[in-house]
Amino acid sequence: MKKVFTCLLLITSISLASGQNSNKQWTLEECINYAWENNLTVRNSQLTQLQNEINLKQSKFALLPNLSAGGSVGKSFGRTIDPVTNSFVSQAFASGGISANTNVTVYQGGILRNRIEQNELNLEASQYDLEKAQNDIGLSVATNFLNVLLNREQLENAKFQLQIASEQLERTKKLVEAGSLPLTNQLDQESQKASNEVQVVNAENAVNLAILSLKQAMQMPASESLDIIAPALEVNQVQMAMENPTSIYDIALKNQPEIKSAQLGVKSSEVGVKISRGAFLPSLSVGGSLSTNYSDQARQFLGTAEVPVPAQEIGFVQGTNQAVFTNPSTRTVTQFSNDYGVIDQFDDNLGQSVRVNLSVPIFSRMANTSNLQRAQITKQQAELTQQNVKNQLRQNIETAYTNALAGLKTYEATEKRVSALEESFRVAEQRYNVGDANFVDYQVAINNLFAARTDLVRAKYEYVFRVTILDFYLGNPITLD
Repeated sequence: MKKVFTCLLLITSISLASGQNSNKQWTLEECINYAWENNLTVRNSQLTQLQNEINLKQSKFALLPNLSAGGSVGKSFGRTIDPVTNSFVSQAFASGGISANTNVTVYQGGILRNRIEQNELNLEASQYDLEKAQNDIGLSVATNFLNVLLNREQLENAKFQLQIASEQLERTKKLVEAGSLPLTNQLDQESQKASNEVQVVNAENAVNLAILSLKQAMQMPASESLDIIAPALEVNQVQMAMENPTSIYDIALKNQPEIKSAQLGVKSSEVGVKISRGAFLPSLSVGGSLSTNYSDQARQFLGTAEVPVPAQEIGFVQGTNQAVFTNPSTRTVTQFSNDYGVIDQFDDNLGQSVRVNLSVPIFSRMANTSNLQRAQITKQQAELTQQNVKNQLRQNIETAYTNALAGLKTYEATEKRVSALEESFRVAEQRYNVGDANFVDYQVAINNLFAARTDLVRAKYEYVFRVTILDFYLGNPITLD
């Protein structure tokens, strides 16, 4: 029973959590944060930044000495050289050895220091690239967010027109039943209502597609529910930047990450030229090594000893056959120990060496020259990229500024048009209800009003979006508050 109760409690908790999540309303900032956490482009930029951090760390450690050690053990058969005695032996023996080597670069034409500087610039540039990727995702989400709001208002406009058509159809039916209007008026109204219903369906589909586009920009599965908060957006509350495009551009040059990244790219390419030139200069390094070995055939030298040599018969005297003997003497004999351990051999056979290496490049088969030429071309490409990024930024600001002004003027003009068409529709509706106007005049009035309201909503969000972009270029966060 406890297990069953626990399972039921868990299921209930999950259901409640799912219900709360499905009822959650998302702000623009929450949508952008969700996109940053799940977008693959942002993740890839983060991985690139990690790679640059590793490159910088590696280039700094390249200033330190390297150290390597190794060892070997084996058994030899037949005639070979004993590594300890350096003499030929014709028997099987076991041998081994260990060694360690180190080397440090003292001077390499400034390549190591310049490579550290270049990797520092690349790391800083990757941080701005990550920020640029986040900004691009934020603008994409904001565009789709506003598109959802636009289509929602278009849907409300279509529903409003359907409501008017439905109300007018009911009045027309009563007038037809009373004999005040012919049946054709009722049929025309039914046809118009059906057309308005199709417009509502189309508007609902547009809302669903806009929400799907927003989910895709956020990297959210289409199966998850998404309900966004519609902020109170009024054109008179959205103030356009007072600066002109040139002033906005000057400010954007100081705060936009793509500009900073391009500037660092030029500096990095300049350091790359220095690195390539360093290959023409001599390099100096200092190294050392330790080595030792052993053999199971080696014997430890203990010293020498004087051994008496007794007289030995060497012949006979001719004629007398008397034996001839050598004089007794002594002989110096080398003494070895039969127990010569590995540790003792390693200690006795230890060898050290210190070396200074100087390398002067004389002819590299044009490799160094080609690398320098490629580095210079890379520098020119980085300068072109920087100028292109600046040009693109300036054009985007000029376009956004011009569109914002046009959007504001269009909104103001359309707002006046909507007010006039609302009055025109009110009069047309009254005349139609009393039979002074035909259905065509009435339908033209309501269609004009619907089209004007659609244009008003579109102009409104076009202006809001362009102002948001201008604020973004001024260094402000992407928001609709």
